[in-house]
Amino acid sequence: MTSKRALIVDDSKSARFALKRMLKALKLEVDTVESAVDAMAYLDERLPDVIFMDHMMPGMDGFEAVKRIKNNPQTAVVPIMMYTSKGGDVYLSEARALGAVGIIRKTIAPVELKESLLELGLIDDTPHKSTLKIDQASKNKTSDAVRQEIPLQKENVLDTYIKDLHKLMDDQTIELHRSMWLGVESVSNEIFNRLNSDLEEKIEKIQAVPRKEDVENFSIYKYKTIWPVLIVSVLLILSVIFNFTLLSNINRLESKLAAFKIEQPPFRQKSKILKEVSNTGNEISGNQQAREEFKKWAFNKVIEYPFDEVALNDKRLAKIEELIQKALKAKFKGRIILQTHAGNFCLNSDQMGNYKLADKSLSITDCAFIGNYIQPNDEPTSHQSLSFVNYLSDTNILNEQGIVIEVVSLARKLELSKYPQRSPQTTVGKWNQAAQLNNRITVKLESDETDLM
Repeated sequence: MTSKRALIVDDSKSARFALKRMLKALKLEVDTVESAVDAMAYLDERLPDVIFMDHMMPGMDGFEAVKRIKNNPQTAVVPIMMYTSKGGDVYLSEARALGAVGIIRKTIAPVELKESLLELGLIDDTPHKSTLKIDQASKNKTSDAVRQEIPLQKENVLDTYIKDLHKLMDDQTIELHRSMWLGVESVSNEIFNRLNSDLEEKIEKIQAVPRKEDVENFSIYKYKTIWPVLIVSVLLILSVIFNFTLLSNINRLESKLAAFKIEQPPFRQKSKILKEVSNTGNEISGNQQAREEFKKWAFNKVIEYPFDEVALNDKRLAKIEELIQKALKAKFKGRIILQTHAGNFCLNSDQMGNYKLADKSLSITDCAFIGNYIQPNDEPTSHQSLSFVNYLSDTNILNEQGIVIEVVSLARKLELSKYPQRSPQTTVGKWNQAAQLNNRITVKLESDETDLM
């Protein structure tokens, strides 16, 4: 069976090295690239027999790369394995829905990797024929020529045997390392729990039995401090008597003032109350002004995005985070709605089957495809990348601040910018200009006006 070629796509140098080493041991030719963009350029030149695709990468993530590879007729036949630390049935279902054949974890053992490649038919499981057998007839030959030939055969047999042993030892070493670390972790946890339990028992015994020295020191301290305590007690009694007498005199004086209807207006108290009311009013007024300025800034705010990207992905995170920070600073409370809309672009395909914007000077009737192949429908999930969905799930903490982020996908039948007529006189340039104006995200606000703070 001829050797197969694998392509590893991962931005981690150590991950590429580990997987490449295991694939080399299984007799595969291996090429590596650092990003999904580099993988697309590689696939323009040659087709591997299998692709190992990382998920989280800067720029284009693994799922977007799988979608593009499977949409290209030239590369759709290449099996793709997601090479990631993620897992679970939901993730596996998402990967297979896009066209991946399965998932291998970054902690995979060589034996498990070999089984996956056997299922794909990329390697065979034919046992290596032993070369340790020596012709029985050669033992009976006594000529000098035969005696010179036998050592040469034994040397070749020994080389092959050593190579077999090296390969077996490499595989077993990796498995032993995994078992060893698992065993060390289990033993260390057991020892820690045992020591922690013994320490708690000793502390309880120490606290329960007071030392003899402590009892004696307490007795000495008790006799030394009795006279100062008595003196302080007498002073406290005298102070209470003095305060009681003074309070009685004050009550008597207030009664006389009330009899003569002498009232002193609490000017300082009134001034303090008026000042607090004024400060509270200024604070409320300042918050209202900040919210109004934020609403004006965010009202119908438009975020455009390219024709070959989903509406909400990592490249739009900076603008979304700016929007959230301004809302928090203005103490805005309510719903922030991100309305996504997809434009219908005039596209032609190149020799590799990749869609590109058609030439501006062509007629609209010369388009090979009019639509949006990256976002084929108007479901909100098709307008968000997986990384953006994960980011949005982390913003639930904003609910404590009274802010809710919501994504709504508008039907593309609703033309935000009117398209020209589809006639031979309409150029691709005018059509795609309208499509780009429709390819945007619009911000809407629904404020909770009952909250004045």
